[in-house]
Amino acid sequence: MKRAVKAFIAVYFTVIMCFMGGTNAFAWDVDTLHQNITLKNAPEGTAFADILVKDKKNDKYVIDLNEENGKLLGVDKDCELAKYEEGCYTSMLLRHNCAVFEKADIYDSITVIFRLKEENSTLFNHFSSIKVAYCDKDGNILGITNEADIKKSFWGMPEYTIAANGSSLTCDVNNGPPYFMLVLVPAVLTGLAVITIAVVITVKLRKNAKLKKSIKRIQSGEIDNERKEQ
Repeated sequence: MKRAVKAFIAVYFTVIMCFMGGTNAFAWDVDTLHQNITLKNAPEGTAFADILVKDKKNDKYVIDLNEENGKLLGVDKDCELAKYEEGCYTSMLLRHNCAVFEKADIYDSITVIFRLKEENSTLFNHFSSIKVAYCDKDGNILGITNEADIKKSFWGMPEYTIAANGSSLTCDVNNGPPYFMLVLVPAVLTGLAVITIAVVITVKLRKNAKLKKSIKRIQSGEIDNERKEQ
C-alpha cells in the first residue's frame, strides 16, 4: 500500500505540472491600460504621434484642453494639434481626457506609448475609427494617415496593434485564445492524469493482493503440501 501511495503522490505532482503547463500554453497576458503606436516612414522632424478620433455628440471624453498632456508634450492650446478639427477628428491627447502621453522611443522606427484611463476595448469600441497624426516637438502636424476602422471587441483581453507607415494605417485586434480553451485543455489533462492515477493504484493493489495471498499460502503450508503430493 505504501508503494501505491508513493505512486499516487508522483502522479499527483505530474497532474499539477500538466495543469500548469496546459494553462501557460494558452495564457494571454495583455496590458489593456497601455497602447503602443508604431510609426514607419514618418515625416522628417517627427517627435511623437497622436491618435485622432472622431468626436461624437455629447462625448464624455471631450474637453477643451488636456493640460496634463500639454505639459508632458511641451505644447499649449495654440499649437496646430490642439486646434485640429477636420472631419470631426480631434486629438486624443490634447482634446480628450482618456489617455496620457508616456513616451516616444525613436530608433529605426518610432514607438509612441499612451497610458489609457479606461480599458482599451472600452475606448476603441466607443471611437470605432481613428487616424494618426505625425507631429513635431512644437505640436505642428507634419502628416496625417488615412482613416482606419477598429474592430469592436466585447470579450477577452484584446490586444490592439496600431501601425502607421507613411500615409497608411492599420489597426488589428487579437482577443487571444477562446476562454473555453483555457478550461478545456487543463480539464483534459487533469482527466487523463486522474485515469492514470486510477490505473496505477489498481495495478499496485492487485500486485499487493497477490503477494499477500502467496505469503498466506506459504505460511499455511499449502505450497509445501502441494510439493509433497507431487
